[in-house]
Parts: sequence; structure tokens; C-alpha cells
Amino acid sequence: MAQLRIPLDSTRFSKGMSWKEYMAQMGDTQKRTEENYNKATLTEDEKKFFAGVKGVKYVLMLAENWCGDVHRNSPLIARVIESIPGAELRVFLRDQNLDITDCFLNNGFRSIPVVVAKAAVIRTKTLDQAPKDDKAKQDAAMNEFRSQVNAEYAVPGGPLWRAAVAEVRTLMETKLAKK
Repeated sequence: MAQLRIPLDSTRFSKGMSWKEYMAQMGDTQKRTEENYNKATLTEDEKKFFAGVKGVKYVLMLAENWCGDVHRNSPLIARVIESIPGAELRVFLRDQNLDITDCFLNNGFRSIPVVVAKAAVIRTKTLDQAPKDDKAKQDAAMNEFRSQVNAEYAVPGGPLWRAAVAEVRTLMETKLAKK
């Protein structure tokens, strides 16, 4: 298996935006992301776990200001990284860094949302129920999906926040255990 080569060295990493810089450049979408940042709290157990993570120094986030999933999930990632001693987060805009983005294609797509189990359950009850050949019903199902996901994220520290943290924690436990 070929090793993934990411076109990113320390010089380029340092040119990425800090979380604060990323937030400052957001314009009319900044308020929504700030609200989610305030809701994206970690439990004491989660803080303790991430405070004990060793060996994570550089964290890359691909984002875009127009993406709703980025508004919901990037604040949580920022909170997690803030809890890891010595970790530095840099944000790169997906569409301005396609060489990096294309290293992380999702089934051939330049996806940037984080998928969590709860959102998948909502999808099965909305989008997956709409007939594939009926655009109006597909559009209505997408609106309902977005409405339900947004309602879940409106609850500070709610189930989607917890599921996202659990996903990040599982990934770190798995990757760090292999070292």
C-alpha cells in the first residue's frame, strides 16, 4: 500500500489560520459558528482524556465558511484541540488548498463535514425515506433532515456534541494505541 503524502510542511502549516484568525475572517457566518463554539463544551471526563493525549502537536482542519456542517463541527474540534497539551490547530480553506483537500477524498468527493452516528439515524428517518425519483420529496426530506440536525445541535452539550467528541476520542485512542 502506498503511503499518503500530504503536501504540507512546517512552513505551509504555519501559514494556516489559527482558530481565532479563522473565526475573524468568517464575515456573516461568524455569529453562528461562535454560538456553536459556546455550545461545544466538553465534559470533565472528556477534558481529562484529551488532557492526557500525548504526541499530537499539529492538527489540520479543512473548512469553508459556507458549510453548515463546518459551522456545527469545527467549534467542537477547536475545543478538543484546546484540551490537548501542546497541540496547535491550523485551519485551511478547502477550495484554496485543493492539493491538500484531494488527499482526503470521501468516496471521490471533497467532503468537509464530520459524520456522527446520530446524524446517520436522522438521515434514515428523513432523506432515506424520500423516493429517489421525486425531486420535490427529496428537497422536502433534505429540509427536514437539516431542521432535525440543527435542532439537535441547538442543545448545548447535547447528544450530537457528545457523539462527535466520542468519535474524535475513539479515533485518537485507536491511532495512539498503535504507536
